[in-house]
Amino acid sequence: MSGIRQPSKTNDDPITPVYRLPIDHPSAWRPADFASPADYTIDLTASQLRDVEHAMAGVKAAGLGLDDLGREHFELPSLRPVIDEIRHQIEKGRGFVVVRRLPVDAYSKDDLGMIFWGIGTHLGCGLSQSVLGDRLGHVKDFSREDRLARAYRNKQELSPHTDAADLVGLFCLRDAQSGGVSRLTSALTVHNVLLEEYPQILERLYCGYSFHRRGEEQPGELPFTPYRVPVYSNTEGQVSARYVRTYVEAGEAAAGRPMDDVELAVLDRFEEVTKQPDLMLDFTLRPGEMYFINNYTMLHARTAFDDGDAEEDRRRYLLRLWLEVPGMRPVHPYIHKNGIAALPGRAPSYDWSRLTKNRN
Repeated sequence: MSGIRQPSKTNDDPITPVYRLPIDHPSAWRPADFASPADYTIDLTASQLRDVEHAMAGVKAAGLGLDDLGREHFELPSLRPVIDEIRHQIEKGRGFVVVRRLPVDAYSKDDLGMIFWGIGTHLGCGLSQSVLGDRLGHVKDFSREDRLARAYRNKQELSPHTDAADLVGLFCLRDAQSGGVSRLTSALTVHNVLLEEYPQILERLYCGYSFHRRGEEQPGELPFTPYRVPVYSNTEGQVSARYVRTYVEAGEAAAGRPMDDVELAVLDRFEEVTKQPDLMLDFTLRPGEMYFINNYTMLHARTAFDDGDAEEDRRRYLLRLWLEVPGMRPVHPYIHKNGIAALPGRAPSYDWSRLTKNRN
């Protein structure tokens, strides 16, 4: 990869020193570090499930809706150790937690959304996830209804990436007929591998790229970031990641710097490492299971899935939370995102083909 070109520095470029030492942290893990799923899973107990039921009864009695529901309305005394463990693992531990045994058959779809939101209020503040202003995301295949539906609204494979929040949660209500395997890769372990094997690629990733805003820019904003967003950045000694390949390629093209084969090879090699079987943890969320991840240290992905000929109300269905967690982690200002602002009249879909069809 000796042909990698470094972008020239401008006054708007982030000045971030490359982290030149291996990262020694619990979130720099490999799948082999876990003897079994029990190492990263919390099973809710009968008493904890009773607290959830009691909290939901209180919410209904008060006539609260999702937008009204705050932490004070969803007290979960016996779940406090679970919440504390999730926060510890997200902020200082392995960077992710799987929670199981919520009985989805015992509640309506709306009730399950309230429960997931209620748990989320103990972890952070819910953010809008699209131009629709939806703070509780519905992860389903809508591609039959909208062929340009964003990634979380279709059934295609998703490569390792990060989202626009501090903490991301997914909760499975229905699984697919086939596929839909969740995948997590430690961005910090990938950093260590790149440092050892491909240091020049790591340097290039620290320089960053313009990200496309995929139609989510505010009035008066450019359709791409006028500054380079670092894939890796080091803030106060903490390394964090921000990466979505389609945003990078389209953003660089929109900024007048379409990526050539040499530049694309950098992303190819990065993604190659993120998908190494010895680095990628695979598991399938089943109904009643959820996970929470640190969006700066974990890359998440999924395999393609198939719902067959199922109607909309029988397709794979997950709920998603994007949470802001003040003070969770010092991060570079160019990678910190507080969700996606609502934009009346716009839809969460985008035609990427018109941006990439002339790509070098």
